[in-house]
Amino acid sequence: MEKKLKRSRFALMTMFEVLENDILYMNSRKQSTVHARMFYNYYLLKNFNIPHNQIKNYIEGMHHATSIYLKNKLENEMKQYDSVQMQWLTFLFF
Repeated sequence: MEKKLKRSRFALMTMFEVLENDILYMNSRKQSTVHARMFYNYYLLKNFNIPHNQIKNYIEGMHHATSIYLKNKLENEMKQYDSVQMQWLTFLFF
């Protein structure tokens, strides 16, 4: 599992031009960092079935309510904007 998570973080680092620590820690609110963290959160939830209350073990400082909010926000953005849907697909097949 850790190998897949490392590859997913590398893909997000490349796509959003952020550092790995920006994804793993809740230290920045820059748009690119938040988007990368949102994708990582969604990836953990959907591909590994990690419950919201366990996300804090993978993203330091993330509260379960933040995880729920980011999941809902990304799902809504994917429905509204084709570009976000394409980013998600690009991430999955990176």
